[in-house]
Amino acid sequence: MYATLPCMYLTDRQARDKILREKYGGVESDAYRADCARLDAREPWEYLLGHADFLGAAIDLSARPMIPRDETAFWVRRVIAEWDDAENIRALDLYAGSGNIGIALLKHLPAATCSFNEIDANLLPQIAKSIGINGIDASRATLLSGDSLEKVTGTFDLICANPPYVDPASESEMDPEMRYEPPLAFFGSPDGYGHHREIISKGKQYLTGRGVLYVECDMTQVETLKKLLAATDWRYEFWNDPYGHENVMVLRR
Repeated sequence: MYATLPCMYLTDRQARDKILREKYGGVESDAYRADCARLDAREPWEYLLGHADFLGAAIDLSARPMIPRDETAFWVRRVIAEWDDAENIRALDLYAGSGNIGIALLKHLPAATCSFNEIDANLLPQIAKSIGINGIDASRATLLSGDSLEKVTGTFDLICANPPYVDPASESEMDPEMRYEPPLAFFGSPDGYGHHREIISKGKQYLTGRGVLYVECDMTQVETLKKLLAATDWRYEFWNDPYGHENVMVLRR
């Protein structure tokens, strides 16, 4: 469906050239040089540009949510392929952030509707803006503001989740660019497993008979998650990221 992944990871030179070309029409100016200084301070180029591409969908970043990643695009592309021929799909983008996952689902699955659940209510207008930018009928989307599954009701055919899963103890190891992104997007529990435990425990009640849960995780968490799942009746598997590491927990009824 997609020939290549969008290029999120740019060299400094590529980032400067992209900003010069797309934001300033190729004309250097004091504003452009100020942006270069911000790049030198390791501010992400996506924030300076104000948007990012995610599987062909334009994602507005004006509210500075977590920036969409190539690794997430890799598995969402596979989700889209699994559901490409399905009818009347009810989807949920859980921990939606910028809404990139749900917007990609709506863009590439015309038979789908999608609910977006995000704890930060300030991000909901930005998600609505991105839905409009991509020419998606707003009636196909429902925007919710709640923590995890708090405000979610009903059942869904597919639930995609990219929850906060970074162990706070590893904060000092984060890349400098990530310090510009909202901590809420990375740190959601004392050990990084809190949302995964909740999804494993409660997720089945939010799925239809054909429902599937797709949950991003860190490759270092997989063995612990497998031990948790072994005590349940979930049918489960783990998908690899572009580099061959398991990083997506897939739960089937």
